[in-house]
Amino acid sequence: MGCGSSSSPEREIGDNPTPTNQEEKIEKGTDSAAVAVKAKILAYPPLTDVNCSKFLTDWRMEHPEFEGKFIEVQTQFGAMTLELFDDVALHASNFRYKVERDYYAPSEFVRVVPEFVVQGGNSEDTRAQELRWLIGKHTLPSEFKDEYRHFRGALAMGRTYQGNPEKRSSSYDFYIVVGRDVSEVELQRIEREKGLSYSQAQRQRYYTEGGTPHLDGEHTVFGQLIEGFDVLEQLSQVDTDASDWPLKRLEMQVSAVN
Repeated sequence: MGCGSSSSPEREIGDNPTPTNQEEKIEKGTDSAAVAVKAKILAYPPLTDVNCSKFLTDWRMEHPEFEGKFIEVQTQFGAMTLELFDDVALHASNFRYKVERDYYAPSEFVRVVPEFVVQGGNSEDTRAQELRWLIGKHTLPSEFKDEYRHFRGALAMGRTYQGNPEKRSSSYDFYIVVGRDVSEVELQRIEREKGLSYSQAQRQRYYTEGGTPHLDGEHTVFGQLIEGFDVLEQLSQVDTDASDWPLKRLEMQVSAVN
């Protein structure tokens, strides 16, 4: 699940005006917020492939208040609500941890493909790159579960395909399935080629809702969209360039729901 590179927005050319008192207050407030975010992040060790599983397991046990929480993704088209699957422990804890560290506040969708996925989190803007360095660049062990498939609205993590035989997940780059119509022939072929087995209920759900079953067994599904399917559809229809990158910044704000 790759993504393109971001370009900086056009800016008007002119003299920099002398800041007003209000502008100075806003700048100081912004600086204070940035310092607070960095301080909160630096209170924890940088995450690596070696230490992330233990850290996220311990962090989850130390923060029971996050158990069973829902996640809200606010966009220009409205809000989407996601349910995280607590039995996909590392992925759910990782996402909650990134939300708690304010990584996605804000972030952006960087890949949009109609009838496939909207994908985001791996922004190339300066803030995102700095936070990835502070929090730690790492991947997650795959956590495939037969009961969680790529139905419409499924939440899963992207990953690198080259040199990744264990199918480890990205720890920042996630996607939500938009999906397409699915046929019995396709499911039979996937079962035969991948050694998967779909229950009758799963088959019926794919026929009714659609999805992207060819991603089953390739990416870890760790949540599901429960509200905001109309928002998902609008996101999937924005104009993009040849690399599926939105032509206009498609910003999101991700937060935990109390």
